[in-house]
Amino acid sequence: SNNCSKETKKHRKPRRSRRIRKEENDQEEDMDGPVIDESLLTRDFIYRLRKRPRSYPTAKYTCKLCDTLIESVAFAHKHIKEKRHKKNIKEKQEQQLLTALPPPTPLQIEAIGVAIEKVVQEFGLNNEDLEQRLGVKTAMESVLHQKLPGNTLL
Repeated sequence: SNNCSKETKKHRKPRRSRRIRKEENDQEEDMDGPVIDESLLTRDFIYRLRKRPRSYPTAKYTCKLCDTLIESVAFAHKHIKEKRHKKNIKEKQEQQLLTALPPPTPLQIEAIGVAIEKVVQEFGLNNEDLEQRLGVKTAMESVLHQKLPGNTLL
């Protein structure tokens, strides 16, 4: 267990200095490069982390939609263009659309009823068809009873 704590201590110091160095580099990049408004990222479900995660200390952002950690604004823009993120956004939008749909109005329900009635009239069985079908069933049952006693047709 002593080895673990020594290794941990070894890792902590460089990590901290790397983190500070990384922030200084980022500030230089921000000053040299174009200033990109972080607030634009939130529309794509990317938010600035309040605390840096131990598992990924260089991460500055998280995509709440994909549950992904991101190091920089540049990587955030790269992530937004990925297939997985686009698919997740599309699913989220569809989900929001479906939950926002109002229930059908009485007129819409009536129209559906009328449409179903037309289909039943055109393709459904009328009373004569049902009687004819019952006749065929009875005739087949009598033939089957002769050959296989005790069986019926449903």
